[in-house]
Amino acid sequence: MIPALFLSKKVIAEFEPQFTAILARHAGRLELLPFVADEPLARAQIERIEATLYSRDIWEGTIKTNLSPAAAAYWPIVDAAPNLKWLQVVSAGADQVPYQPSLQRGVRVTTSTGANAEPVAVTGLTGLLMLARNFPHWIRAQQRREWSPQLGALSPPDLRGQTAVIVGTGHLGKILAGVLRVLGVRTVGVRRNAAPVEHFDEVHRLPELDRLLPECDWLVLACPLAPETRGLMDARRLALLPRGAGFVNISRGEIVDEAALAAALQNGHLRGAYLDVFATEPLPPESPLWALPNAILTPHNSATSTGNYRRGVEIFLRNLERYLRGERPLENEVT
Repeated sequence: MIPALFLSKKVIAEFEPQFTAILARHAGRLELLPFVADEPLARAQIERIEATLYSRDIWEGTIKTNLSPAAAAYWPIVDAAPNLKWLQVVSAGADQVPYQPSLQRGVRVTTSTGANAEPVAVTGLTGLLMLARNFPHWIRAQQRREWSPQLGALSPPDLRGQTAVIVGTGHLGKILAGVLRVLGVRTVGVRRNAAPVEHFDEVHRLPELDRLLPECDWLVLACPLAPETRGLMDARRLALLPRGAGFVNISRGEIVDEAALAAALQNGHLRGAYLDVFATEPLPPESPLWALPNAILTPHNSATSTGNYRRGVEIFLRNLERYLRGERPLENEVT
């Protein structure tokens, strides 16, 4: 029997011409097998699965490890597929719990890095600009129906001439750096190596972060969760930031000590924070972050945009052609 390409019925229906054209160029190599959440597969069908896409329509509604109904039906099939060789996932990172069994058994895993980079970066930039212009003050005044202009010493400082240290210089970091440079902000990138990156005035290695923190007006986390970034921003490093610095996290909640961050915001060491990600999601009601007047929170939703679904499938289509040609590595392949 011909091995199967396991895709959601929605993806097949909406991109059928593209899949048909690719598979026709590699006749007999793979054939489409639709995933429908409430339609179980026979063992023989599961054994045919060689490649699959964990697409956005299957993922929709998932929160951390609380899977959507479709995802809850999808993953047992994927984990039971003995001949699975390649899995592409909806997210930019490969740290999610459902991906680990495939990684551990040697399945090639590719991510959708870049599919939602622009909306995440735009949202992160919006949070930074709201803090830079002290929008929390105006929002609180509006809620009180109070006319409260920021004048004199209460005026926010010019953004031009400030320094942003951006941890992570991939798709997210480059978009943020590009826009901030236009606004006159000095951009300093932090990554595994110090090779130059477009839109960054400087790039430094991660071990140099301690030296860079006291110089920055804004710290932006836009990096993957990895052993070297887990717990990166602890109480000690938060204290290295200058008083009045701003903080943005659009990466992963586990990179930050949330209790230490809340304390730094409460005591005024940090001017404010925009946070889209948290160690526990949904963020528990008892978290002190909810009530802080200088914190802007969004529910791990900075990526939301109508174009993400198509961009993710288009990455998969490019990878499918490369996979069938036997190319290595694939786009966004986890190494």
